[in-house]
Amino acid sequence: MSMPFRPKVFGILIILLCLFLHLSVSPVSAEERSFEISKVDIHAVIDSDGNMQITERDVYRFDGVFHGILVDLNTDGSDGIENFTAYEVSDEGEVPLKFEQSGDGDALHYKIYSDSADTTKEFLISYTVKNVVQVYADTAELYWKFFDETNANAFGTVNIEIELPEGITRDEVTTFGHGPLDGIIHVLDDGTVSFQVNSLPANEMLEARVLFPVSYVLGSKRISSEPMLDKILEQERNWRADDKSPESSNDYTVPYALLLLLANLAVGITIYFRYRKAPKSNWKGDYYRELPSDASPAVVSFLLDYRIEPRDLMATLLDFVRRKYIVMEKLNSPKAGAGAGKGSDYSFVWRNKNTEGLLPHEAMLLQWFFGKIGDGNKVTLSEIRSEASLRSDFPVKWLDWQRKVREAAMNRGYVGINSGIYRWVILVFLVQFIGFLFFAPIDWRWLMFCSLPLPFFKPKGVLRTLKGQTEYEKWKAFGRFLSAYSRIEKRDTMAVHLWDHYFVYAIPLGVAKKMIKDTKVKILNKKDSGYDDATLYASAAIIEFDQLNKLFNGTVSEANKTSSGDSSDSGGWFSSGGGDGGGGGGRGAF
Repeated sequence: MSMPFRPKVFGILIILLCLFLHLSVSPVSAEERSFEISKVDIHAVIDSDGNMQITERDVYRFDGVFHGILVDLNTDGSDGIENFTAYEVSDEGEVPLKFEQSGDGDALHYKIYSDSADTTKEFLISYTVKNVVQVYADTAELYWKFFDETNANAFGTVNIEIELPEGITRDEVTTFGHGPLDGIIHVLDDGTVSFQVNSLPANEMLEARVLFPVSYVLGSKRISSEPMLDKILEQERNWRADDKSPESSNDYTVPYALLLLLANLAVGITIYFRYRKAPKSNWKGDYYRELPSDASPAVVSFLLDYRIEPRDLMATLLDFVRRKYIVMEKLNSPKAGAGAGKGSDYSFVWRNKNTEGLLPHEAMLLQWFFGKIGDGNKVTLSEIRSEASLRSDFPVKWLDWQRKVREAAMNRGYVGINSGIYRWVILVFLVQFIGFLFFAPIDWRWLMFCSLPLPFFKPKGVLRTLKGQTEYEKWKAFGRFLSAYSRIEKRDTMAVHLWDHYFVYAIPLGVAKKMIKDTKVKILNKKDSGYDDATLYASAAIIEFDQLNKLFNGTVSEANKTSSGDSSDSGGWFSSGGGDGGGGGGRGAF
């Protein structure tokens, strides 16, 4: 008689296996005298003249006798460093420290005296970097290495906060980081930028690149008439694309990795076949000739595949055209300079502004597309395309819109939270991944990748209810009806109100192009229907929308990575490229 599968037992066994692997690593012997820099906090303030005032707090742990700390700075990319001061921070306050400055060329070396033995101390250093912001014709740029490859000592957590000139807003800021790929970037509403890394290895740089409007640094003396915004964005995209995952070169860990990987696969496959089935519906049928419900196109898309695609934005927009909230018309040519690309351009005019009764994700789309991207009343397809390509907050808005669609599906009773085993899978994955990433020696860290199969096998976070499964089967049958309409519907051509309505849902059902190609619908009573030509542009525009969807997919993938714990958040990403900015240096002790 076979034993029943017990997910909790399997989860505990895998966690114990991970702990065994962690404990089996031989400890590294300590030197007689050593130190570590466990935390670095840097606060940088940019003024309207393009200068940067830096206040840095470093936490040192000394094992043995030391006489002070070392600070190396580089002035390259600026007009020099001035007003350097150093303090020791204690319960009594900030005590000034003596220091000696030396250096050759751009490299400055500071020797700061503070006797220490078997203790933890916090040091504060402050200095001003003169004229560090570069002004181009179309953007201002702060491009600065806070640490570079000459830094011989590893750091623990590093937090860098850059305060931009007063008046700037989050939407005006674009940010990138160069260094460890686990770095995270936050941009606050007031434009303050925060760079965070969990650890900075020795001889690795940490570089910040911040773009913002020229009008905030009118006093800067580093001025170029060359437009550089597009070149910078393209450069950053190329660096991001070139990043590779690190690989381990230590063969002795391979047997342990194989053992852990096989255990994860065994549990994952078992869970996949036992916990991913929705309730069985009693409804059966090959075709469904009417709309199964009045659910919005985006909700239907989530019901079908448990995910929301960029095409659902366009389906929702076209649904507003059908419902006469929006008037759509084709323009003669793409708007020049707006990144319209190939294909035709379309304008959308928001006529009916009564949002009462709209679902939250529908109301948000109107405010997003017309209020943020357009002028409040009108927006063009090329403007939406340009926003998706260049603006830093598009992925954040996209994630928020997805969340509202999921909530709408849950409110209709289509899906419910799939708890229980789902949580155990996530827990086992996190214990493995975080355990090896943060608590294992460098040689063993690559074993964290053995946990990556688990998220692919985990049950969905939500699962269709009986009502949702019934609706799912009806909508799939309706999609088959639309796809086969030209073969099975002989009695009448489709009336205009049906064509417009059905076409909107054909987009999330994935049959829009086939519906256009196969049916060649003739609109009945067009003259008396109350519909103008704008409502019929949807079929002609589907090719252009396909091009836009490809752009959306590339842009919003960054947002999806963000929600999964990747390296970017709120307006930028970390890459291993870069290195062309000014500054540099490192920290140490003597």
